[in-house]
Amino acid sequence: MISFLYRYIATLVLLITVLIGSLNIEILGKQISYYINLQLILIYLFKISNPNLNFGKGFYLFLISIVNDTLNGLFFGTSAILYFIVFAVAAFQSSIKLRSIFLYEWISFGVSLILAYSVFFGLIKLSGEDIILSSISINFVLTLIGYPVFWFLITNIFLKNVNR
Repeated sequence: MISFLYRYIATLVLLITVLIGSLNIEILGKQISYYINLQLILIYLFKISNPNLNFGKGFYLFLISIVNDTLNGLFFGTSAILYFIVFAVAAFQSSIKLRSIFLYEWISFGVSLILAYSVFFGLIKLSGEDIILSSISINFVLTLIGYPVFWFLITNIFLKNVNR
């Protein structure tokens, strides 16, 4: 049982985050997902921390994205595109790094967020729905600022045994 949990910790934590994020928990009248996108942070962190992680060759990542799209009322595949963009940047970053330098990881995460949010904005615009640019900006900034907090928690609590 312990080996199962250790092997699938990233997938389980990501699924739990999607489920908790879809609950109607509000801060200042907005859902938590309005402020920060924990899924993107977790995908990036788990891939950077464990370069061999592939979320079942992307299968689990896709299933989790479908759950997220269903619970949050997004078009099917929207979350998958965003998740795979962040995952691809993290995979590239983890393959070229010689040693872990937090600042470079954080900058790379910022680049992946810019790419992901640009695609998200384009998808929403193509669908004809109105989107408030300030809500995307707030989510982007707080997700980028939240990265160091979750980096510290994940690397020091969940992944103590991973070589960094």
